[in-house]
Amino acid sequence: MPTFGQQERVPAFSQQEYRERTARLRQQMTAHGMDALLVMNEMNMNYLTGYDGYSEYVPQLALVCQDDEDPWLILREMDTLCASPTSYLPESRILSYPEKYIGSRQRTAWEPIGDLIRERTKSSRIGVELTAKTFGVKDHAALGNSLDSSKFIDADGLIDKLKTVKSPAELAYIEQAGKIADRAMQVGRLEIAAGARECDVAAAIMNALVKGTPEIPGGLTGFPTMPVGSPANAPHLKWSDARYKMGCQTNFELAAYRYRYACALSRTVFLGEPTARARHLHQAALDGFLAQTEMIRPGVRCSEVWQAFQRAFKPYGVRKESRSGYSIGLGWVDGDISFQGDNDTVIEPNMAFHVLIGIFEKEDGYIFSETVRVTENGAKSLSSMSRDMLVNY
Repeated sequence: MPTFGQQERVPAFSQQEYRERTARLRQQMTAHGMDALLVMNEMNMNYLTGYDGYSEYVPQLALVCQDDEDPWLILREMDTLCASPTSYLPESRILSYPEKYIGSRQRTAWEPIGDLIRERTKSSRIGVELTAKTFGVKDHAALGNSLDSSKFIDADGLIDKLKTVKSPAELAYIEQAGKIADRAMQVGRLEIAAGARECDVAAAIMNALVKGTPEIPGGLTGFPTMPVGSPANAPHLKWSDARYKMGCQTNFELAAYRYRYACALSRTVFLGEPTARARHLHQAALDGFLAQTEMIRPGVRCSEVWQAFQRAFKPYGVRKESRSGYSIGLGWVDGDISFQGDNDTVIEPNMAFHVLIGIFEKEDGYIFSETVRVTENGAKSLSSMSRDMLVNY
């Protein structure tokens, strides 16, 4: 007899890996004087428990207590049905508040959430991720009516520090996402032709990102950016319904995902013969990229990587004020590590970076990037895309 209902799913990682993450987090909590931690950022909830509900538009959190091996999840009632198949936690540690608190101006879900927290910790030394997307001023005040918010400890960035060095399983997912990203970029590039609609090119890319490869299924993905123009110099524009004309360029920046782990990739594609200036920008971006990747290795500071980029890039006389890369992993931007002149973070094995040479100026536009993982011997690119100029005729 066939059975119906929720298709069987399993957490992305082993119970042991999740518990090791929480154990390392409790050590950090101790160092910051926290007896409990309210994890508000959904990516961080996922990191600790596997919860994969995509529901950060409503009040929710993971509660980590010093005297508990496992966290608690506190969710909207219907979202517990997302937690059971994706989290490693037993159902007894997945708590909920009633649906009547959703969409109401008279009631706030932070009141029952506060009650659930108080039942599980009597301490007032509670850390809170204060700048999570769904935890604004009103939310802080509402939760403060249930808990002593005057003693909240700022916990922003605490979990980010734990996420920067990846486990072998995390790196495997990022590398799998890299194969999907390569395929999606090739698909998008080949769709560009005179008369094609930008939205059709974007649809082909989205299809490739979700479909994945025959061996690796795609995941829920962010929308690619793909400004089109002569030059294409707007950094974060999506597509329109305009049709392609000869003589324009497209700056593709996209990321593929496996279990929320991202691998990003960028290329500029020309429809028709590139200008001499475009060729100059390509060489500047490529030389800057190569200088950075050659410098990325354990023991080197992020500021030193940025300096290597500057030495290779500046002789071309091209203006670029933005950073030249950042940590990537669980989500497109994972943590606060960037290749900038004032970031002295020391690079470690098994970190991953999106090495991004984006030129977005009034007269110039160009983009080139790949995701790399840090090995004991240096940086390993997770892309097999050609590094030559990409031109369609």
